[in-house]
Amino acid sequence: MILRWAEPSRRKWMETQIHVPVGSPVIRKIPVFVDEHNVKEGAMKLIKELRPAWEPDSVRTKSFTDGTTNKLVGYYVDDSPDDVVLVRVYGNKTELIVDRDNELKSFQVLHANGCAPRLYCTFQNGICYEFMQGDALGPQDVRDPTLIRLGPCLVCLENKWEQLWF
Repeated sequence: MILRWAEPSRRKWMETQIHVPVGSPVIRKIPVFVDEHNVKEGAMKLIKELRPAWEPDSVRTKSFTDGTTNKLVGYYVDDSPDDVVLVRVYGNKTELIVDRDNELKSFQVLHANGCAPRLYCTFQNGICYEFMQGDALGPQDVRDPTLIRLGPCLVCLENKWEQLWF
């Protein structure tokens, strides 16, 4: 991963190149469209592909409602409640804001370094990935001076970014 910044006075973004680690699994692409107003129907087609042993009548769902643009639903069975497949349906026109190719590459890099869940597949308007136990950072967290200082340190320690100019 290469991130370059301009001199500190300008802090202008200059270049982004994300290099997926060698040996990362190829992302499976499933040709399914999931209607954001009826997620379950399309998502069950994905679940049949990703978890063929799961009986459709046994599949449970958990909706996550904290997001503002995407729909996120978890799918699991009672026999193995720790095996949760998250189905994220992209919000309408979010591709105008988010570079989906770079998002997938970032996902792979972070997963390769133990910082993100496994990406199971992409579909026409979203992704499926593993549920990973943890806490998401909120607005109060990203303003915490301790966490702000840790970010660049972790990056440098992991040597994932070729150059950082702060």
